[in-house]
This record gives sequence, structure tokens and C-alpha cells, in this order.
Amino acid sequence: MVMLGLTEALLITELILLVVTVYLLLTSIREARGRSHLIDQLMRATRTFSRAEYFTAVQESVGEATSYIYAAVTGTPPKEDEKETIERLLRQFSRASKAGVKLKFLLPKDPDRLMMGHMYKSAGGEVRYNPSLLVSDMRYMIVDGRVTVLGFPERSGLKEPTRKGYKVYSEGVALMCKEKFDNLWESPSSADYDSYLKETIKEAVAHTPGVSNETLSSLLSLPVEEIERIRSS
Repeated sequence: MVMLGLTEALLITELILLVVTVYLLLTSIREARGRSHLIDQLMRATRTFSRAEYFTAVQESVGEATSYIYAAVTGTPPKEDEKETIERLLRQFSRASKAGVKLKFLLPKDPDRLMMGHMYKSAGGEVRYNPSLLVSDMRYMIVDGRVTVLGFPERSGLKEPTRKGYKVYSEGVALMCKEKFDNLWESPSSADYDSYLKETIKEAVAHTPGVSNETLSSLLSLPVEEIERIRSS
């Protein structure tokens, strides 16, 4: 009787495992079909543009926002010929923030990204830094969960500028990017702007005791008042 009961138990277990395997297989097939459909949708809804058009598309999208803008960007300091474009974009972000649009910016955890972090924060955005963005070559901005602006460099590398962009009108693509963004934003390895600036200043002072606020300001391309604010806190 014991052996018979054990055999029945094993058969039931095998049946359960078979059902689970079939379920997972069907789920995988559905997901594959879903990904294929999403790719088709992406190709139909995507418009490709150059670097100059990329910034124009970003500004247009910011102007269309009514609820939120979440952006994962490289945050590199602008070159001389880009400063005017960046200033216009920051003014646009500021107007969006004052209109009630929630702004969040994710940047790579690198000291030379503090300058742009300060600018995004001054424009009304929340800023966090995450080290995993150091290996990412894709930059993206999600607007209201319906539009995503993607930017890519010509070559791999953190300091490579965006050369090509894609504006995608797809809630599915926006959802995927938002899930990735939210995971990085809430990650324990992410640090907000003030915390990261404080950490960077602390490391600089440990390496060079007595370093002045003016020197730190020059090294980090930040206003002296910003260095004073963090050091006094």
C-alpha cells in the first residue's frame, strides 16, 4: 500500500510538472508573438532623424507633455556650439515643471555629470545618478507614457554624442522604457543629486585636505554657491 501511494504521488507530481511546462511553453510563445507585434508597431511608428533634429524632437516632446517626463541621459557637459540649444531645452523643462509636469532625470554616476544634474535640478527636475548607466549607450525620454524619444551614438562609448534619434509613438515601447527607468530610479545603487555631490566633495577633500570651494567649483563646473551649500550642510 505504501509503495502504491508513493507511485500515485510521483505520477501526480509528474502530471503537475507537465502542466506547468506546457503553460510556460504557451506563455513563451505568446510573449514571442507579443514582442514580434511590438517590433512591427515600433517600425511603423518610428521616425529617424539626425543629431540636430534629435534636439528639436526632444523640445517638441517636452512641449507636448502634460503629466510627466522621465529621461535617462548621458548628462555630458555641452560643447560650445551646443550651449544655446541646451539652454533652450532647459528653459522648456522649466516651463513644463511650472505647468505641473513631473520631471525625473537619470544620469551616469560620474563627477563630470554633476554640472548637467545641477542644471536639470534648477529647471525643476528630480535628479538621480546610477552607475549601471555607464554601460548603456541608449538615451531615452518618456513623455506621458505614450511617446518615447530614443537617442543613439554612432559608436559605443559613454562620451559619444547622440548622432541618431528615433521618436516612437507607442505605449508599449513607453511602458518597457518606463519599467527600466523605474527599476534604476528605485535601485539602492542610485543616489540623488545632493547625496552624490556631497559624496564627491567628501572624496575630493579626503584626497586634498583644505581644498577651497573655488577649486572645487572649477573642477566640478558648478557655481561656488552650490559647493558652499553642500559643504555647509
